[in-house]
Amino acid sequence: MKFLFNKHVIFDSDTGSLAVHDEQDDPVQISNPTKRLLLLLLNHQGEVVNREVIFKKVWDDFGMVSSNNNLNHCISKLRRILRILGLEDEVITTVPKMGFMFQEEIQIEALPEPPDVMQDEPRIRDISAPESSASVKTEQTATSSLRTANVMNWLSMVIAITTLMASAWFWYNNRPPDRKEVFMGKAGTCSVMVSEQLLHSGDAVTFKSGLMRYAQDLNPQCNSDQYLLVIKSRSYKTWSQELSRLYFMRCANLRESKAEVCWSLTEPPHSGT
Repeated sequence: MKFLFNKHVIFDSDTGSLAVHDEQDDPVQISNPTKRLLLLLLNHQGEVVNREVIFKKVWDDFGMVSSNNNLNHCISKLRRILRILGLEDEVITTVPKMGFMFQEEIQIEALPEPPDVMQDEPRIRDISAPESSASVKTEQTATSSLRTANVMNWLSMVIAITTLMASAWFWYNNRPPDRKEVFMGKAGTCSVMVSEQLLHSGDAVTFKSGLMRYAQDLNPQCNSDQYLLVIKSRSYKTWSQELSRLYFMRCANLRESKAEVCWSLTEPPHSGT
């Protein structure tokens, strides 16, 4: 499949190559890990893809050794190739201590595949010898029985598919919502992350600008492995149903236990020495 970036650069995921739209005869070939990395970032455009996910999807699942050096090399190579091909805008953004993101502002267009040209096969007329009346009746009976069996098999398959689709629909509409976090920008020395569901309520542009302005007024300070998380309270209701209660917290990832710890903007109390 081919993708067009900003109506200028074409990415062919089948051949693993990048080329200028008007100069496809001179493509730049990229390695399989680099191709898988670019596809992964494309599929999550506008979202931060965690390093652990990248390691698994690009290297580990294919029996290859993953490392920060390999990842940084692929990212640098992609940025250099895209810049050489004429994309001056920053396409891939680094989110400190978290991962990478394919910029949402980059226009991506999936190009249609060219139709396969197939030659019509010559039709061969079946000329058979005359058959007796008894053999014709036997064949008609067998054909009728086969048709009935095919209809029953078809009905059974339709019922099974309908049941499966109904079960999938019921599960989908009753599943718990996934929490996805979106990178909003910088406040103080912290990367600001917010739940994606908050951006779908009301005027998203006004909400985003007001949220970032308030976060920047707080001037939070984060270490290299920390970030600022904004979530909506589900435990308590405000005095007005038209208001939402938001919480600003500092969080840090614990890579060794694959968990995250969050606390208030002030430092948590330390145990006595």
